[in-house]
Amino acid sequence: MSPRVAVVTVTFHSRADLDRHWRGAAALDAAWIVVDNASTDGSAELAEELGAHVVRLPDNVGFSAANNAGAAAAAAAGADCLVFANPDVTVTQEGIDRLAALALDRRALTAPQLLNLDGSPQENGRRAPYLYRKVLHFAGSAASLAHYEVTADPHEVKDVPWVIGAAVAVPRTVFDEIGGWDAGFFVYYEDSDLCLRARRAGHPVLLDGGVRWTHAWARATRRTRSWRVWRIELRSALRFYRRYWRLLGHPALPGSRSRGGRHDVVTSARTPA
Repeated sequence: MSPRVAVVTVTFHSRADLDRHWRGAAALDAAWIVVDNASTDGSAELAEELGAHVVRLPDNVGFSAANNAGAAAAAAAGADCLVFANPDVTVTQEGIDRLAALALDRRALTAPQLLNLDGSPQENGRRAPYLYRKVLHFAGSAASLAHYEVTADPHEVKDVPWVIGAAVAVPRTVFDEIGGWDAGFFVYYEDSDLCLRARRAGHPVLLDGGVRWTHAWARATRRTRSWRVWRIELRSALRFYRRYWRLLGHPALPGSRSRGGRHDVVTSARTPA
């Protein structure tokens, strides 16, 4: 019997992205659950037109809490595997099937290799999020390419410390075991936290280069933004580094290993033929 898969998408003023990336959703052999964070641009209405089961939230509760609401709806529908995919990601049936099969077989979090609009690989795999690396990466330092960003070739599956939350598959039993997304993160750092908690519980985080999905990344922190957005990210950073205080140091320093093992190691293997 094939596993039941649910795709969970969180929207907030995402109508344009849904229109661009999800026109083929009705053909997917998976439940599509859209959790709308009180959008006023017609995101929820368009999602329904495109075939989604829409959960309308009365307020914007943030990315993590909305993902948890989608996971609850998926569990009620009997899903075995959850695929969280942002509204600006173009998913494929083959990719959903492959990520879900790998996630269930390895009891792992699995992510596709995301691509930019020009087809170049996006750095959605990451090494351990030491604070100095985050700062270098945000500043656009070339050093961050070798010491932080991870991509996978089409025939590779890489075991990585964490992947960004734009697209990631999780067995529902693993999701329940690790407690889901931490709703204390409104947005930012929630994906690092989810992956590190999974690894601490003995579940690998895998970047599958054989699944390649386009992600029209437009992260707010990469553009001019308001103090409110900065405040949200700073609050998330404080929450994250209080929990993972060893990541304030450097991987070469004593005590940099965490309970989940040396998160800085990235290993790869060829994908099955």
